[in-house]
Amino acid sequence: MGRVFGGIETNSAAATHPKGKKDLAELDAMTKAGLERLYDFQHSDGGWGWWKQGESDHWMTAYVVWGLSLAKDAGIALKDGVLDRGAGFLDKTLVEEEENPDMQAWMLHALAAQNAQKTKRSPFQSKAFENLWANREKLNAYTRALLALSAHHFGKADQAKT
Repeated sequence: MGRVFGGIETNSAAATHPKGKKDLAELDAMTKAGLERLYDFQHSDGGWGWWKQGESDHWMTAYVVWGLSLAKDAGIALKDGVLDRGAGFLDKTLVEEEENPDMQAWMLHALAAQNAQKTKRSPFQSKAFENLWANREKLNAYTRALLALSAHHFGKADQAKT
């Protein structure tokens, strides 16, 4: 991180960072501020919407759950229950997207990333995976890749390779 915030070469740091070297503590402060904002925007049902007020949105909740999962995997401490509540919202709304396989694949991917250390899935996740697997020809290239990543996280190596 020193290279990111201080220039790759000390003799070129002035050109890449005209205001001088950055302090890594600044990154910590930005991360903390971002997390506090996410915590504040979480709705009572566990999801997130496009705004602080309003209804929770499947896409936005999946995006936040995925991002928080990456942060947790990187060793960033998260407020207790926030990620689990978001994943709970996604889990119970996953089957609502059976007719929208691209959205269902995005949501399942977020849940798989959140649960990457375990191969156990909820009944809703299993049903969504089977639905997506059966309809994988309807998925676009990106959501096929998300399905493959979900299969990998769920320990379904053969389906992930397919």
